[in-house]
Amino acid sequence: MRVALVVPNSKLSLNTSCPPLNFGYLASYLRENSNVDVKIFDGAVTKNIEKNILNWNPNIAGLTATTPLAQESYKLSDTLRENKIYTIMGGVHPSCLPSEAIEHCNCVIIGEGETVLLELVKNHFPGITRFFSNKKKIIHGKPILNLDTIPSPAYDLLDIEAYMKTTDNPSQAFPFGLKHARLGSLITSRGCPWKCIFCHNSFRSTPPRWHSANRVVDEVTYFIEHYNANSIFFVDDEFAVNKKRLKEISVLFKEYGIDKKIVWGCQARATTLDYETMKLMKGCGCKFVSVGFESANQRVLSLLKNNTITVKQNEQVLLDAKHAGMMVGGSFIFGTPTENKKEMLETLAFMENHDELAFMGVNVIIPYPFTKVWEICMENGLLPKKLDYTKLVPTSNANNTYVVCNTMNEKEFKKLVNDIQRIASVTQKIRLIYKSSKMPLRDFVGLFKHKFYWHFAVKHPLRLWNLFRKVIQK
Repeated sequence: MRVALVVPNSKLSLNTSCPPLNFGYLASYLRENSNVDVKIFDGAVTKNIEKNILNWNPNIAGLTATTPLAQESYKLSDTLRENKIYTIMGGVHPSCLPSEAIEHCNCVIIGEGETVLLELVKNHFPGITRFFSNKKKIIHGKPILNLDTIPSPAYDLLDIEAYMKTTDNPSQAFPFGLKHARLGSLITSRGCPWKCIFCHNSFRSTPPRWHSANRVVDEVTYFIEHYNANSIFFVDDEFAVNKKRLKEISVLFKEYGIDKKIVWGCQARATTLDYETMKLMKGCGCKFVSVGFESANQRVLSLLKNNTITVKQNEQVLLDAKHAGMMVGGSFIFGTPTENKKEMLETLAFMENHDELAFMGVNVIIPYPFTKVWEICMENGLLPKKLDYTKLVPTSNANNTYVVCNTMNEKEFKKLVNDIQRIASVTQKIRLIYKSSKMPLRDFVGLFKHKFYWHFAVKHPLRLWNLFRKVIQK
């Protein structure tokens, strides 16, 4: 029997720094517990996915669908069904809107898919017999509580090399500053204990779970030995919240010399980071932590994060990071319903006034289905009845998504946020120069080979002058 696991092709410019590890886990789980032939078709790095799948002629096709990819997934699934291939859909979007997704496939899996997919393969598709039933199913997957019982992802089925090429530029999202970066992306947990209103975790009831420290060491060692990785980014929603495991990882990284072989980074929440934690992380090779600061206005921050954090705590993290020698990046969200221009400018001021920020990610709020933001938008008529899911894509460009800010007109909002993005981009680039460059004046002048910086100089001369002063004071 043949099972195809499919990421559809897309015209969208999506983050391609991380391979589809969800399919890697599904594939390894199927291979360990059955005798099926599994193949991953990754449309993010391979063209003509539809043709390749039909040529392979699988019995079953399992398609993933994040919201931006939903329309492409539906279209591909319809085609595969027409060719007598039993189609299963899973992922965040079908889990939110199963009644919509089932119109385009034979089966929808809500939640985690390992055990359900195995059951479908064993019980409904014995041997190599095709299953052409028109009966449709919506099934809830049960979470696996002990993640170490799931074998490591089937890396051999993924084009890991395509994902290891990263920009050698410390101002990017992975600022390791390596001359020849070979970046591996790993996920070592599932779920998140927090319920931020813009995140899909806000409507999930499954508990957060973690791979053991020993399993983390095994995964990192594999990337070092098989792919010559010199840097790792942990894409867990919250890597540092399990302090016991973090301490165990620190001990093992030093014991096996991993801290000397790679540098690594992760995502973490300000409330889980303090001086001691960051000092511990830095001591075992961590160079960069990405923190979701979201807003510097307390009202907006409380709304986004359910009154679980303060602006003062966010500021304290930056101070502690400076003392610990940790590089910090921050992500910020603009355009939340009820957020006004004054509140957005407070966040911009926070970004500009904190030199500790090595990276600043400017994001427009995206109302993903069934999040609290989605509900607010629906209640206030801020979204059209018929949605184009390709516009619900993570972006810093307000022209590429739905504007749900209801305190200013759309044109004014787009102009403001696009300008904030330009300010952040130039600021972090020049900030990198005066912090890291051996010839800062030369590198600063070199920026003006690009028209982008001339436009910035004309529009924001005072901002440029203040940044220049820091360059020449070095």
